[in-house]
Amino acid sequence: MKRKILPLFVLFWVLGHIQFMAQPPKGQFSPQDFVKHLESFIVREACLTPAEATAFFPIFHELHDKQRGINWQIRELKKRSLPAHSTDKDYYNLIKEINKLKIESAELEDVYYKKMCKAVPARKVHEAMQAEDRFHRRMLRKFSNRPDRSKQK
Repeated sequence: MKRKILPLFVLFWVLGHIQFMAQPPKGQFSPQDFVKHLESFIVREACLTPAEATAFFPIFHELHDKQRGINWQIRELKKRSLPAHSTDKDYYNLIKEINKLKIESAELEDVYYKKMCKAVPARKVHEAMQAEDRFHRRMLRKFSNRPDRSKQK
């Protein structure tokens, strides 16, 4: 009897683990899904036509990719801890470097918004900007498990 129970136990244990491993992880963040949802939300909220979306999103993503790099540099500078014997001038130079990167990001944004306005009407670019902000707020609420106020109205 024991010889039959042990192999059955092992078999069920292995099958249970296989079943568990086959299921997609819950709550896993997927950047591709995030971008797909962001794009569909912006298209819907800003009423972009397929042609406008095709012209708008490559510029939009290029801007965000470049800003992501600048924001990473800013984050690294903020995390940097200067030696204990650092002077106020050292800290001032660090702050100047961070501000220079923020200005670079704002200038980059200006250049890319001008490109977007050439590809799509300015009204729709503005609506897309607003839609992006709404999308990010909703995602933050979703990740923090807070109710979405727009659905309560």
